[in-house]
Amino acid sequence: MGKRFEFNVDMHVHSMYSGESLSRPGDIIDVALEKGLDAIVVTEHSSLRASSPFDKFRGKTRLTILRGAEISTDAGHMLVYGIDDKDWDDWGRHGDVNARDLISRVNALGGIAVPAHPYIIDNPSRSALPKEPVASVDQRVVTLSGLGAIEVCNGKTVNRPSICEMLGAAARNMGLPGTGGSDAHIPSDVGRSYTAFRVPVYSNKDLVAAVKSGVLYPKNFCTACIPARAANISAH
Repeated sequence: MGKRFEFNVDMHVHSMYSGESLSRPGDIIDVALEKGLDAIVVTEHSSLRASSPFDKFRGKTRLTILRGAEISTDAGHMLVYGIDDKDWDDWGRHGDVNARDLISRVNALGGIAVPAHPYIIDNPSRSALPKEPVASVDQRVVTLSGLGAIEVCNGKTVNRPSICEMLGAAARNMGLPGTGGSDAHIPSDVGRSYTAFRVPVYSNKDLVAAVKSGVLYPKNFCTACIPARAANISAH
């Protein structure tokens, strides 16, 4: 049996255009290629237009470069994919938006909305012995309908695979696929988590169709990740 086809996409990347990162596009692209990624989605905070400078790199590299956005809502941060600048008009640029309104608008425009890192860290109780913080699923997300997927693996939690497992279970319970993204703010973090698609993803249309078809699974780029048998999450 041949090796299963994978088209690897980091679906959550930030650059210098986010206002809180020093990552230059060229450095991001170089690291993505070094780590064997096939594509990245640049998801600047509160703005789809902010990542437009990446358009000039298309066709100059074998890396597929797509653009989305990470929008603040009353149910946490929401990743938006498959939307054009003109249609979106940088909605959500000036503060938190209602999550249900965002999902409705994204779906009407033919895109998908995906909760980013939808977990909460609870402070451990004080005791003589240090305890690891306890993570739980953000319940604000569980009640939402119309979502495209759940971000199951995030680069900030690669050393805590239990969080990926927990979110993977939540995604299954909601009947949704799971995605992975590094949430990188520095070039070296690109690809720490990513999404493996079973089909090529060369455009926004491809991305949306693949997620809706469920032909994807989240992965972590590390040596101590989740076993391949666990809940649609495999280790690299």
